[in-house]
Amino acid sequence: MAAFLAAPASMIKPVVASSSRSQFRGTALRTSKVAVSRRVAPTAISAMVREFPDPDYIAEVLAAFPEEQFIANAEEARILFTEGGYKYLDVRPELELDAVGKVKGCINVPLYNAVSKYDPEQKKKVITKTENPNFVEMVKKKIPDLETPIIVACSDGKAYALDALGELDDAGYINLVGLKGGFYAWYRVWDNNLRRRRNGEYAETYTHDGDTCGIHASGAGFDRVDKIEKFVPPTF
Repeated sequence: MAAFLAAPASMIKPVVASSSRSQFRGTALRTSKVAVSRRVAPTAISAMVREFPDPDYIAEVLAAFPEEQFIANAEEARILFTEGGYKYLDVRPELELDAVGKVKGCINVPLYNAVSKYDPEQKKKVITKTENPNFVEMVKKKIPDLETPIIVACSDGKAYALDALGELDDAGYINLVGLKGGFYAWYRVWDNNLRRRRNGEYAETYTHDGDTCGIHASGAGFDRVDKIEKFVPPTF
């Protein structure tokens, strides 16, 4: 011990601690990433479809039109037409109704008259439209009471309906509602007998048996699947 203390400083080799991992001589621990999946218990989600003939929905629609709203979709228009005493005024030309179809029980007063004639130069039939100067007078003959609630519809809700709504408003009719999307929107929801088209036009019936939204498929209407899916609105 005394000899060590007496030794020159040049003979003493300092020991330096190394931080290098290569100095470690123990057993290496192998680690691997473990995927942890979090299991979430499924949650049942139920939503009430607001549609005809739900009585609460019918009441809400009847209360909202025409004071709070004046543009109805096909669902709302059906309620106004069958439950609210509204007249369905179709302002398309009669030629278009004959070619495309119409709502059973509607009143037709065309804003424009249309005639289809063969054009030898174009070698095809051409539709010529002229404004109906007696539109308002014809409406008054069929719907004389200015307070009568009226759904005004054309083919797509834009072609004639907007102008017709303006003219009828100027004429003093006070309970006017426009049909959003027109007859084409109506046709994609309701068939000619006012039955609902759903998922390829098969009919549905509403029940209160406690099933999801109270809807059952009746199986009716499958013979009309191709008609609705292939339906392309014609141009008039």
